[in-house]
Amino acid sequence: MLGEGSQMGDKCSVKRSVIGRHCRIGSNVKVVNSVIMNHVTIGDGCSIQGSVICSNVHLQERVGLKDFQVGAGFVVTAGCEYKGESLARKEK
Repeated sequence: MLGEGSQMGDKCSVKRSVIGRHCRIGSNVKVVNSVIMNHVTIGDGCSIQGSVICSNVHLQERVGLKDFQVGAGFVVTAGCEYKGESLARKEK
C-alpha cells in the first residue's frame, strides 16, 4: 500500500508493507513486512525488514534495519545497520 504523494525510485521492492503519505524512497530500496509513516525519506540502497518507521524520519544511503523501530524526527546515518533495537526519545 502506497500513500498519496509518495514517490519511489528505480528497482524498489515493497512486499507486505504500508507506506504513508508524502514519502520519498530512493533507488534499489527493499522494504518487507514494515510500516513507514508519513513524510519519511529513504536513501538509495536501504534495506528495511520487519520495522516501524515513524513520521519525519530521514534514512541516509545504505541503511539496514531489521526488526527495528525509529521514533519521529530521527536521522539515521549512512551505512549503519541496526537489528532488534529502537531509536526513540525519552519522554520528559
